[in-house]
Amino acid sequence: MANKAATCQEIKEKVCEDRISVLPDALLVQILLLLPIKEAVATSILSKPWSCIWTLMPKLVCKDTKHTNSKSFWWFFEQSLQLHKSPILEHLEVKLGSRCPADVDVGKLILKAVERNIRLLDFNLKWSAKPISLPKTLYTCKTLKKLILSNKILIELPFEAFLPSLIKLELFNVAYKDEGSLIRLLSSCPVLKTLIVVREKNDNVIKFSVKVPSLNSLVYINNNDDDGVCGCGCSSSSGSLIIDSPQLKYLRVNDFSEDGCSIESMSPNLTMARVDVGSPPNENFLTYLSSVKFLHMTWIDETEVFCSCVNYSQLIECMLRPCRAEYWVESVMLLLDNSPNLKVLMIDTVSILPQAGFDFYYAFIKFIHSTFFFFFFFFVVSQKGIGESDDLRRWSYVPECLSSQLEILEWKKYGGTRDEKQLLEYILASSKCLKRAGISMRYSKDCNDKMKKKLRKELKSMPRASVSSELLFPAKFKWRSSVAQHCLFDLF
Repeated sequence: MANKAATCQEIKEKVCEDRISVLPDALLVQILLLLPIKEAVATSILSKPWSCIWTLMPKLVCKDTKHTNSKSFWWFFEQSLQLHKSPILEHLEVKLGSRCPADVDVGKLILKAVERNIRLLDFNLKWSAKPISLPKTLYTCKTLKKLILSNKILIELPFEAFLPSLIKLELFNVAYKDEGSLIRLLSSCPVLKTLIVVREKNDNVIKFSVKVPSLNSLVYINNNDDDGVCGCGCSSSSGSLIIDSPQLKYLRVNDFSEDGCSIESMSPNLTMARVDVGSPPNENFLTYLSSVKFLHMTWIDETEVFCSCVNYSQLIECMLRPCRAEYWVESVMLLLDNSPNLKVLMIDTVSILPQAGFDFYYAFIKFIHSTFFFFFFFFVVSQKGIGESDDLRRWSYVPECLSSQLEILEWKKYGGTRDEKQLLEYILASSKCLKRAGISMRYSKDCNDKMKKKLRKELKSMPRASVSSELLFPAKFKWRSSVAQHCLFDLF
């Protein structure tokens, strides 16, 4: 009986044995990284060996949510950073919400991070106080590789900065002391590869100059809340973009301001571009776009110059999103004629404005654009020796990409208007190499099931030059563009 009791006690001791504590400290640190910061710090009370394990964590993430007490949160985080012992702080992410006290010493936090040889700093300040300047030591940190600054932060650099290791810089809705501070910040990054900028109005910069010789990828989004913004994003705001980056390969620009974009110097090997702009860019901008292989483009009336003045000799994949119901078909026709190697064409007409309800102004603009297109296309077609009828000239001439290259067509929010129908019929009847065509519908409010069925039947009956091509609907087919898949272009 005594032996049985001893055996039971031995089994009980084995069951209660602390096997986690005997693991190497490096492994315990990896386990703690899976926990929120408060839970990780709380493990210090488990036993004496656990008391300092959390202080070796190379990553600290602290987010002040609406459910936390801001003062106690800040005290907790400040104490945690003071007790932190890791010689290298790989990752520090701090988010302070609108309830954060205005007397919080944010600079002290940044200084501690720099002392710990910070590699990645993500600082988001949303308090109700004015934007603050960060300590000078941040802009001379030799170990910093990635810097993300958001909201109530003032970029103020009256001095020369130097960030020799910074590879990626992200600036979200920050303010700048002046344009000189912006220029000094960017010029202090000799190895910068990726720059992401999201601007709000009143950030104290009119000409946003990006002069970074090493830059490989640029995302520039100029948001604006001025009155008169239409559903497609067209607006009138101040603040232009000037690019001087000869190594640039990936470019995304979203800017519907009146000032628009200009390029002084850029890589002739620009590979991928997403361009959503509301005013014509300068001639250099158009020249450098001619080298892209993957293009995503949103345009309004004034920017059809993208389609008529650029020879996209290397373009393989193109996504078009017109924002008006007028004139856009002509622009697509011109782009097809200038893209001899196009294999994938996507058209998104979700932003097309209704055909009815246009005032005299738009009627007049339509007349001007139609006149321009008539003379331009008459010149192009006359050089090719196509027939005499105006309509015949428009729809009889077949661009090289349709006759020998185009393999995939996707049309989002096809509405069946006269222009849409003519363009779709033209592409299907002219694309000899087409393999798949995917179409999603845009129905009007008064469209019943019978009308929907009729529209689908009409689509299926359209003649196709490629006998092996398939006409598919969204349930069976959806193409995801290379631009959309790119990590920088799918952020917003």
